[in-house]
Amino acid sequence: MNPTTNQTINQRINDAAVHGISASGFDTRPHHCQKWVRQVVQSVAGSQYDEFWQATARATALAFLDDGRFVVPLDHGSLPGDLLYKLNGSGGDGHVGIRVRGNQVAENASCHWNSEAEHPDARGYRTLVEFGHYDVVVRLP
Repeated sequence: MNPTTNQTINQRINDAAVHGISASGFDTRPHHCQKWVRQVVQSVAGSQYDEFWQATARATALAFLDDGRFVVPLDHGSLPGDLLYKLNGSGGDGHVGIRVRGNQVAENASCHWNSEAEHPDARGYRTLVEFGHYDVVVRLP
């Protein structure tokens, strides 16, 4: 992805997430939501946020919360390009997706996994309603 100077990082993350749903080079395995989100963000921002990436979505959300600079209060809502973290679920590892335009969430999740497909892939979209409650909103500057 070639970033342009007139786009905000949220717009660039939105576009990279949409690209990362079907492009090669992004993790396709189920239960790799955190890795997929990291790959999307790194495609836009390089290693700028590497200090926050942890092994699980839950641990990464807690790292962003501990730092505090990029966390948006839940009552402010989310915007396309925001990282939406669930602290519970996935056996205690949490979950993360990226809010994209059209009130959807781009994600790598087992609910998209089809082992019968010619090329099994866990990437896909859910609406914000289908994604459900999230605990942490991260908006990168």
